[in-house]
Amino acid sequence: MTTSQAELAAEKLDAEFREAEAKLQVLQAKAEAKKAKADMDEISGLSAAKDRVKKNIADLKQRASANYAEARKSAEHDLKDLQAKIQRVSDRYGAWDEARERRFDARLDEAEARAKAWKARTDQKRAEQSMQFQNDVATLEEKIASAKARAAEARRDKYTAKAQEALNDAERNFERALEAAKKRYE
Repeated sequence: MTTSQAELAAEKLDAEFREAEAKLQVLQAKAEAKKAKADMDEISGLSAAKDRVKKNIADLKQRASANYAEARKSAEHDLKDLQAKIQRVSDRYGAWDEARERRFDARLDEAEARAKAWKARTDQKRAEQSMQFQNDVATLEEKIASAKARAAEARRDKYTAKAQEALNDAERNFERALEAAKKRYE
C-alpha cells in the first residue's frame, strides 16, 4: 500500500472514529440529563474503548509499511467493536425514549378520557339540578295556586271555620315550599 493510500485509509478511520466519538458524547449527555449512574458508568467504559481506538489510529499513522497491515487491522477491529457497543447503548436509549413517549401518549389519552367523563358527569349533574329546579318551581307554583284558591274559597265562604282551616293549611304548605326554594336557589 502506498503512503497516500495509507494516509487516506487512516483518515477514513479517523473520520469514522470522530463520528463514533460524537455519538458517544450524545449518549453521555443523555445519561447525565437522566442522572442515571449505571448508564454513565457503562458509557465511561465506552470512553476507555474510545481512547484505545484513538491510540490505535495514532499508531497507524506513524507505523512503517511493514507493520501497517497489522496496525490497520487492529484499528479497524477496535473501531468496529466501539461502533457496535455505541449502537447497542444508543438502541437502548432509543427504546427507552420510545417507551417513554408511548407512556406519555397513554397518559394523555387517559387524561383526555377522564376529562370527557368528568364533563359528562358535570353535564349529568347540571341536568339533574335543572330537572330538580323545574320540579321545585312547579311545586311552588302548585302551592301558590292552591293557596290562592283556598284564599278565594275562604272569602267566598265568608271565612267559615272549615274555610279558615283549609286556608291555614294552604298557607303552611306554601310557606314550606317557598322557604325550601329560597334555601336552595338564593
